[in-house]
Amino acid sequence: MKRSIKRLLATIIIMLTIFTLNAFGLTYEASNYAELENIIFEQMSNYNTNFKIKYSGSLDNIEEVLKSMVAKDIYVNSNISKVSWNISGTNNISNIKVDVKYIISPEERIEADREIDRILDSIIKPFMNDHEKAKAVHDYIVLKGEYDLSYTYYSDYDLLTKGTSVCNGYALLTYNMLNKLNIPVRLVSGKAGGENHIWNMVKLGNYWFHLDTTWNDPINNKDITYTYYMLTENEISKDHIIDKNLNLPKATKKYYDYLKELSYDRLLVETALDIYHEENTAENGSQLKSILNRKITHRPHKITVRFNKSISQDSIKDAMSQLLKNDFISVIEYNQVDSTNTGQWSILNLFIKYKEKPEKIAVDFPNKVCNTASEIKFNVYAIYDNKKVNITEDVYIYPYDNKLEISKGTLKFKEAGNYNLLFEFQGLREELSITGLNSSAFNYITKEKPNNYVNVKIYDQYIDFSSIEQWPIIEEGRTMVPLRAVFEVLNCKVKWEESSKSAVVEHGALKIMIPANSKTAYINGKAYSLDVPAKLVNNRIMLPLRFVSEAIDKSVVWDDENKVVLIY
Repeated sequence: MKRSIKRLLATIIIMLTIFTLNAFGLTYEASNYAELENIIFEQMSNYNTNFKIKYSGSLDNIEEVLKSMVAKDIYVNSNISKVSWNISGTNNISNIKVDVKYIISPEERIEADREIDRILDSIIKPFMNDHEKAKAVHDYIVLKGEYDLSYTYYSDYDLLTKGTSVCNGYALLTYNMLNKLNIPVRLVSGKAGGENHIWNMVKLGNYWFHLDTTWNDPINNKDITYTYYMLTENEISKDHIIDKNLNLPKATKKYYDYLKELSYDRLLVETALDIYHEENTAENGSQLKSILNRKITHRPHKITVRFNKSISQDSIKDAMSQLLKNDFISVIEYNQVDSTNTGQWSILNLFIKYKEKPEKIAVDFPNKVCNTASEIKFNVYAIYDNKKVNITEDVYIYPYDNKLEISKGTLKFKEAGNYNLLFEFQGLREELSITGLNSSAFNYITKEKPNNYVNVKIYDQYIDFSSIEQWPIIEEGRTMVPLRAVFEVLNCKVKWEESSKSAVVEHGALKIMIPANSKTAYINGKAYSLDVPAKLVNNRIMLPLRFVSEAIDKSVVWDDENKVVLIY
């Protein structure tokens, strides 16, 4: 009987303890504002709904201080729907009870993060730079999202699962997706269109830009726009008001100028910033006609032109009427963007429907792994219900940053590497990934997986080490590979320097020197420590693969299941 009573008492105590923790949350201690703020941010970042803080610091204007702490972090504040405080105790020791309601639950946060991971796996391709990744995220959100005119949905979870949200959800999804890609991103609060608004700042390279995915997603228009894509502070401030209390980085670099400096010609076209090119700017009606005639050659579904506001509406309609004389065009719809952002210029957007539209386009490319010394011939076809039409002369091929020379069915490599080619015809797109390798690299590649304990795969091609009779080895948990075989495939110049007994890898302006049997390597003369020293095996210099690959800006992934090192 006594045992039963003891068990019953123990059960009651445990239940009371659990109830206390559930009802009041965990208790933390703070003695000053900084400690108080850290606790609040940590708990709110973990979506804890209630917690207590035993506080021994100053109580001067404590409620206002607490409110300002929450408002200080826009990300935390954007995820909260309501916060209430209960302060009790003496001047020496106070108990601060915090109750928080979030716009989503912890379980929904986990689900949203999983969905973001899945989406990023599908839209982020190998070889993308940060500019291309940011654009892929922007395009997905603009195409996926629909602004919630009922003002019911506020989170990125809502945008992911219901396809709708107000600006808060757009900005949060942009933030969380870019953050997972390790692209610096911030939230910006303020006003736009006379209402409270939130958008983002994104850092690409050395520069920050303003990005408003909400305002790039016009209501009742599912076409992607880039009017509010990577703007300077002056540009965004034409119709957005930034909250004065925000401590934001400066955004002064024009994105058009930055892309021009980087020679990112394809991104200039894809973001419609090429309208600032002289050849896409019309000073008069005659130039407008000429630009439209040139652009219609590639059968685009949309044409964007910048034109001087002095051009009359009659001249604009006359230029569009001229296009309708082409017997393959059915309908042309258009709009004009004439905001304070455009200065003396207006933007003309034409949306073109064709009398006959193919089901898809197909690229007939002889080989996805090419010798850079060769001129590659290819064809592009439009596939209709009952016919296949060669459109090689008409298809639009997006430019590729001056590293390739492409024109009407012929491709020449100016530089070895990986390339995602993009073809477009009547709004249909086809993307093709190809690799250009120097002639010497073909001595080592194979499509079939060699029968090695450890294999190396570069650009979807296995490295065949049989010709040099030396295979990769594992040394102290690190993959060591024969110098020449791997790095010639990576388009590096490779040599052995007998005087210093060093392997030398050159990649553009980069020079990597790795002395044999040394745990120190040198990149452009600067010393770096190696986990495993380079070593000579069977007269072959063996190098730690990850160090050199990452030094030439390649990603290295270990596929443990298949025992394959993936480099891309």
